[in-house]
Amino acid sequence: MDFDDILDLATLDNVSAALDLRPPNREAVETIAMELGRHYDIDHNTDLFECVVDAATGVGKTFIFAATMEYLAQVRGVRDFVLVAPSKTILQKTIDQFTVGHPKSIVAELPAPIVLVTSENFNTPLVAELMDDDTVVKLYVFTVQSLIKPSTKSGRRTHEFQEGLGSGFYQRLKQAPLLTVFADEHHAYYGDVFSKAVRELEPWALIGLTATPHKKTPPEMVIFRYPLAAAIADKYVKTPVIVGRTDDKHDPTTKLLDGIGLLERKREVVEKYCAANGTECVNSIMLVVASSVDEAEEWAGVLRSKQFLKGRYSDAVLVVHSDVPADTEAEAKELRRLTDVEDPNSPIRVVVSVAMLKEGWDVKNVYVLLSTRPMLSELLAEQVLGRGLRLPFGTYTGVQLLDTLEVVAHEKFEELLKKKNGLNEQFVDFKTRAVLRRDADGNAVVVRETEPVNNGLQTPDGTEVITAGTPTLVQQERRDKSASEEANNLKVAVLPSTSISVPRVRPKSIKVEFSLSDIADLNVFTDLGRRIAADPDGVLRRVLVGAHIVQDDSGFKHVVMTTEVAADKVAASMLTFPLDGSRASLQDIVLALSIITAREDTQGSQKRAAAAIVDALITGLGKDAERLLSAFHDRAAAELCNKVNEEYKKVAPMPTMADEVDVVQFNSQRLCTRPPSKDRYGVFSKLVAYEGWNKSLYSLEWFDSSPELSFANLIDADDAIERWVRLHTGELRIVWTAEGNQYNADFIVRETCGDEWVIEVKADNEVKTGEVQAKRDAAKRWVNRVNNSGKFENKWHYLLVTESDVKRAKGSWAVLRKFGT
Repeated sequence: MDFDDILDLATLDNVSAALDLRPPNREAVETIAMELGRHYDIDHNTDLFECVVDAATGVGKTFIFAATMEYLAQVRGVRDFVLVAPSKTILQKTIDQFTVGHPKSIVAELPAPIVLVTSENFNTPLVAELMDDDTVVKLYVFTVQSLIKPSTKSGRRTHEFQEGLGSGFYQRLKQAPLLTVFADEHHAYYGDVFSKAVRELEPWALIGLTATPHKKTPPEMVIFRYPLAAAIADKYVKTPVIVGRTDDKHDPTTKLLDGIGLLERKREVVEKYCAANGTECVNSIMLVVASSVDEAEEWAGVLRSKQFLKGRYSDAVLVVHSDVPADTEAEAKELRRLTDVEDPNSPIRVVVSVAMLKEGWDVKNVYVLLSTRPMLSELLAEQVLGRGLRLPFGTYTGVQLLDTLEVVAHEKFEELLKKKNGLNEQFVDFKTRAVLRRDADGNAVVVRETEPVNNGLQTPDGTEVITAGTPTLVQQERRDKSASEEANNLKVAVLPSTSISVPRVRPKSIKVEFSLSDIADLNVFTDLGRRIAADPDGVLRRVLVGAHIVQDDSGFKHVVMTTEVAADKVAASMLTFPLDGSRASLQDIVLALSIITAREDTQGSQKRAAAAIVDALITGLGKDAERLLSAFHDRAAAELCNKVNEEYKKVAPMPTMADEVDVVQFNSQRLCTRPPSKDRYGVFSKLVAYEGWNKSLYSLEWFDSSPELSFANLIDADDAIERWVRLHTGELRIVWTAEGNQYNADFIVRETCGDEWVIEVKADNEVKTGEVQAKRDAAKRWVNRVNNSGKFENKWHYLLVTESDVKRAKGSWAVLRKFGT
């Protein structure tokens, strides 16, 4: 048996790409596939394949499950999958994830459609028909209680006879070939009762998924292990930062103030980051873990008191009791309350929980974790620590306060340092996975590979530089200071929603080449011909320079002047050349002059002008033209070139500057240091970045004046506007003085019809100044050059508006256009 017989890499690659699997999740699917191959294909076992996959909280067990299901459906032909959930809450979460159109659904990523079957729909005629279809992949989702307790309503439905199916649902599952069962949160119902219920289904495979295997789970059953220490090191979850005070204070008020202080700094940074990136804001919260109901109420009472931060948290606290009976409406209501704290508009800032929260609360917005008890090791246990480690933005942002979870400890910092070795044990672990090897005979075999993970605590030396992915121990006071500095000095990268094409007009020094068409009076050449014809001895005898064409290595022709020996008189040549040949030769010489653009004469205008000049000369030469040009062609050509040069000096402009128009992409990243503000219609401030725009290229815009903000509000609300951007220095330069001085306009606005506008907004007392008027004129010339360049399909315009214009327009772009100049 070879590797390909055990693992189908091509299919695994396709599934991994479709679901965008993280490396550890792909390794988990590989391991399941290899261990199945070993169990059934290599060892030829006939008993149930049973295993546990141990994947850290926040890594994505749902994707491991979905990818394994897809792989087995394609490679093994499995058509019936069961996912057993420990509670109704997790059941509903799974149903949501596999329901088309649900906000948390991952179904769209799956290569093939899956029919979702629940205890609510399995007995319908349509589902009954699909269950008999061997071409359709079915996912059956129900709670462990309905599987092992037929006395419950859903359990009775599962086991009892159903007319649509012809037999009980439970019996129908037993008949499914290659039935594969996944046990989500496997540790929650580990034991003989569950094992017996599952084995009665006679499945082909039973795969447990958990982040904390039950302590009685046989080690050999855990085929894959990716611990929390590895997830932290690989930056799939937040980096824990353990914070300890330098004094002995550990009363509730002090500890809560420590936690709230860090939380508020994080909330500032979150707001800046979300506003800058145009993402929905995250409601950052603190989780307080209490040991009893009385303790939870005591600490919640401190937070709610009017004395605590002047009552700011009176209505911002949620207390959750974990002793609510499972699978009851009370539990469902409590979980809904917990889930609602993830809503960006939730007023809750602190959740106080009694003991460990139940599975199913998988929010990503916990940024501070605090325990009412001094046992830090309990707080660092995965069941508790994992509640705050999920990444709200899906990946590390590069902003330290957004990528860390603050763990507020009771012990003094010095005491924590003494316990460092013990605390290190929380972050030292090992990974396990299956790999393919060859034995001594060259056969493919599956072996377990174990790799240590040593991600011990870092203790910065006072600089408080925290290494992402490394758990860190710091002093509370220093952490407060560094958090405040980061919140105040944060420069958030602001990216445009799309890239747009804009003109770049650059002044370019050019030498203006002479065009023969610029010579309006051809009589000068006719007169030259007459002078030559009337007195060839007096004209041509004294010409010491001749003209003829040479061709350089690049193939271009140009005129070369040569010195001739003076003749005492005109001697007729023994040979006479046809006049047409001389005419053509003279035309070529004129066209080869460096002062004209003959080389770029694509329209033939220069050739026609040269022909007219030569014809004027020949006209002047009269009936002796053929003879004279045959005898003194080169010297006649030189005389003609001299005359053309004379005319050039009369009409040619001086060397000047020309504008070169290019098309460039406007997609620059901006750095924002200002706090975001949604108050776009309130009192203007230069110190904030305004958010909430509908048509701006950037989610955050900041302005130099109140008229600019008013203009932005006007165009953002007008239906005639497609998009706009407030320009920053250097983003659209317009030259406005002869010395090359540049100025920057305020806005680019695109109408829905496609026309583009460069806008300048000025205060009333500025608009009449000479500088503003000069800039306006330069901008209008800029627009003309852009439109005449032929490089833009849409027309560009320029508009100068005042603060009074914006007010008088009363929100109408069409009216404002009429007011502007």
